Amino acid sequence: MEHIKAFEALQKKSKKLGLNVLAEHIKNVGPLRIKTSSMDFVSHLVKIIVGQQLSVQSAAAIWKRTETILKENKYKNPNINLDKKFKSAGLSRQKIDYINGIIFNKNLIALSKKSLKKLSSKEYYELLISIKGIGPWSIEMSRIFYIGDPDIFSIIDLGLKNAHLRLFDLETYNEGFYKNFSPFRSYMCLFLWRVLEDENVTI
Repeated sequence: MEHIKAFEALQKKSKKLGLNVLAEHIKNVGPLRIKTSSMDFVSHLVKIIVGQQLSVQSAAAIWKRTETILKENKYKNPNINLDKKFKSAGLSRQKIDYINGIIFNKNLIALSKKSLKKLSSKEYYELLISIKGIGPWSIEMSRIFYIGDPDIFSIIDLGLKNAHLRLFDLETYNEGFYKNFSPFRSYMCLFLWRVLEDENVTI
């Protein structure tokens, strides 16, 4: 199984590179699975928007209220009454605008996970970067937790950087360093987040 292969490969590669502290950490944590989201693509994107620049706890609370609004929504176009509901859920004006741009986008609504998985990384990036409110970090998290891509490393993720600094020095924190762990860099993200004793929330 992929997660077992990743566990064994990352541990072996860490030892080969002389990164014994990392190899020991991976061994102690044990195999980790990538838990992909089962929600539709539009809801997945909205959840990303909701969680931006918020703590895990705040994001979870606001998403729960937002998800209820989405399920009850019967509007076909942006509507002032819907905006009021989003605002009452704790969303900012900017996030409401971003969400309206997603939930009423017929092209996005029509996309299935099956069709999205057929896109190359470049095609997926170009599709999402054109959406207001979705940036490089959001796309990388989406590749991991929606598509289940096993080989993504988000060099701009603050949690990964902080985890790296607990194990190594800042000079080694670069894409070249983590390219050593291809084709299982997404799994390396999971192991690094565990350094912070913070299991990453699936988005």
